[in-house]
Amino acid sequence: MTGDRRIENALAPVRAALADGARAEAARLVADAERDAAAIVGRARAEAARILDDARAAGRADGALAAAAERSRARAASRAIVLRARREAYEELRRRIGGEVRALFDGPDAPANERALTARARGLLGSGALVGRASGGGLVARGPDAEVDLSARALTDRAVAALGTEAAELWAPR
Repeated sequence: MTGDRRIENALAPVRAALADGARAEAARLVADAERDAAAIVGRARAEAARILDDARAAGRADGALAAAAERSRARAASRAIVLRARREAYEELRRRIGGEVRALFDGPDAPANERALTARARGLLGSGALVGRASGGGLVARGPDAEVDLSARALTDRAVAALGTEAAELWAPR
């Protein structure tokens, strides 16, 4: 438990910087996504209204059952459009956070970041821990009994998870 706390404390500045950047990016993405979603929803509602009008006419001609099926299809199509827009926004947020995390290992602060993570990993696993670069950026450290994943992917996962309910609110209906 103490090792987890030390990792958490060591990663706190990185997590805070990532979270701040992610929040700012998320706010921009939310604004973009809301604008896009509003346009998509507007078109979907117009299409749904047209479909519903057609369905009502067909319902009068073909009966109540046909109209109900068409309304259900229109609602499902509308919902699918909204869900697709939300998923795309989420994927874009993850992609951008991942880019920011990878930049920590590619930018001018990369050597200092690697040294800090290496020291933290060896502090947790012992001075004999084998530390190597992870595919896609970051580090992975292995000791005799444990492994510490500080890869860009794992750090991205942690940064997105740290957003917690803030990220979930991005996709909530308004």
